[in-house]
Amino acid sequence: MGKEMKSVMDAIKLSMDVVKLSTDLARDKSVEKSTALNKAPDFGGSLSKNEGVDLNESTDGMPAGMDTGSASELGNDLNEANDEQLDSILDNFKESNWSDLSLEEQKRSMTDLADFVAADTGNTNPPEVVFRDDMDDGSYGGYNPGTNTIDININMLDDSNEAADTIAHEMWHAYQEQAANDPNNPRAAEYQEGFDNYITADIDFEGYQNQMVEAEARDYAQGFKDRLAGLKGATQQWKKS
Repeated sequence: MGKEMKSVMDAIKLSMDVVKLSTDLARDKSVEKSTALNKAPDFGGSLSKNEGVDLNESTDGMPAGMDTGSASELGNDLNEANDEQLDSILDNFKESNWSDLSLEEQKRSMTDLADFVAADTGNTNPPEVVFRDDMDDGSYGGYNPGTNTIDININMLDDSNEAADTIAHEMWHAYQEQAANDPNNPRAAEYQEGFDNYITADIDFEGYQNQMVEAEARDYAQGFKDRLAGLKGATQQWKKS
């Protein structure tokens, strides 16, 4: 009877050790995931490209304006249904109007544009736009997925075109981050891979420019730049990919 009781106690101890090991492994993975998020890159950088984005159509798992193809397959038409709303927002970004705005009015205009993009992309957890005066010279701004904020250099607001471009570009990165963490999004794995292997401009500028997450963000932002140029009276040559 004594041996049988010892065997039972040993079995119970072994079972408890297995449970503890499983708990420790789960906790370690959780910490690892949290650490990776805190070290996620700040997706800022150069925001220039010659194509815009088609904001008219919506596909499964994607916001209006994006399909499941590559960045080179993006179109460049702005959403007809939102023309009036968008034009009203972009009107403040005309150079003649922008220079007459106070700093607080410029900040509010950028926040309004961010709200428009959040609605356009279906971002259910849009980032906060934070204006900072401690960013490097020449840096317009960037999206920080760790804090879910778009940090804007308050000392770089002289150029209204870049101001609008930066908001649209970085808001697209915010959408990409949401999509990467959505198991129902058909491109979740693709976006996550892009973030896991993100190339910074200081290491490889060409690689930085050509990587999918940056090319898409430039394409999306270009649609707004083109719309703003149209409001300024520029002749637009809408190209279809």
